[in-house]
Amino acid sequence: MGLRSFRLGALFGIPLLVNPSWFLLAGLTTWFLATQFYPAAFEGASRWTHLWMAGASVAAFFASIVLHELAHSMVARRFRIPVKSITLFVFGGVAQITREAARPLQELLMALAGPLMSLALGAAFAGSWWLLGGRADRGIDYVLVWLAIMNMALGLFNLLPAFPMDGGRVFRAALWLVTRNHALSTGIAAWTGRGFAWGMAGLGLLAVLGRDVVVADSVAGGAWLVLIGLFLENAARQSLVQNRLVRELAQYRAEDVMVADAPVVDARQPVGPLARGALELNPRAVYLVSDGDRLAGVLSGYELRAVPEPLWDSTPAGAVMVPKDALRATARDRLVSDVLLEMEMEELLHMPVVENGRVIGIVARDRIVGLLRQAGLLGTARA
Repeated sequence: MGLRSFRLGALFGIPLLVNPSWFLLAGLTTWFLATQFYPAAFEGASRWTHLWMAGASVAAFFASIVLHELAHSMVARRFRIPVKSITLFVFGGVAQITREAARPLQELLMALAGPLMSLALGAAFAGSWWLLGGRADRGIDYVLVWLAIMNMALGLFNLLPAFPMDGGRVFRAALWLVTRNHALSTGIAAWTGRGFAWGMAGLGLLAVLGRDVVVADSVAGGAWLVLIGLFLENAARQSLVQNRLVRELAQYRAEDVMVADAPVVDARQPVGPLARGALELNPRAVYLVSDGDRLAGVLSGYELRAVPEPLWDSTPAGAVMVPKDALRATARDRLVSDVLLEMEMEELLHMPVVENGRVIGIVARDRIVGLLRQAGLLGTARA
């Protein structure tokens, strides 16, 4: 999404983030509703009435998107899969779920939760309109009908089998149930998603050129369809690349890539001797930092490079180390693919390998990256 998101709040402990690109979509939608859609639909109302109708519609619809993503998130939590955040951005919203489901039925339920929430919200807005009398002389009626239609459309659109959209994940779950092969199912679903994306972009291009393609009958609608198609194609392609990376790393366990019996240094020791050795001779060196007989943290070239050379001999290791509380431990038999995923989600550079309460090694992210480079998958990976 490019621009850095900021935190708006939290729902059930899940951070709610807003990407600045979301304001572009919110602004354009508000403008279109206030100046084009509602004036044509509700001709007798004032400009201010059209404006509040547009504002209420956009606010309620994006709240609906949050509920859509929250449904995914709550099902994921039910299966003990952590959710890092929910983010609103220019194409709607996304729940950042930290790992894949362990079983196809879990994947199926997680994927279906969002569209079912949108369809339920659409029915609720339609029901509210009916209960209020379904009149044509009040702004609230038009708003409720628009929200009902948009939520229904969102739910149905997300059920298209275009991976990594919800429908594509439902499709993958069904394939996974049949084939019992997650990697194969992901590959088929992702290529199907790319096909849908190319078709969508193609229809959008025809609309831009002046053709009525039903789903878009204007230049603006066609351009938006092209953008969505390109976004989905890129997402599906990245899923294919990620699938290849995961398959490669799943061949290794933490003990295969860890630095065993890492050197131990005292927290009070100046970093000068370590920096001269690590930065000049072995930039991938990793040290365990002790405070007496306790583990205090981890120190590597990343932290040493942040210390200006004139301060090397006056800066203790404990002042620049990654403290123990900021580390996450792992087991020696854990798949490296899972280790890297946790490192990425938690923004970790190192992960201690612990056995029977004792640190027996350190997994560094750059060593995992090295494996991918050796396999020719990093930087050159293409679907």
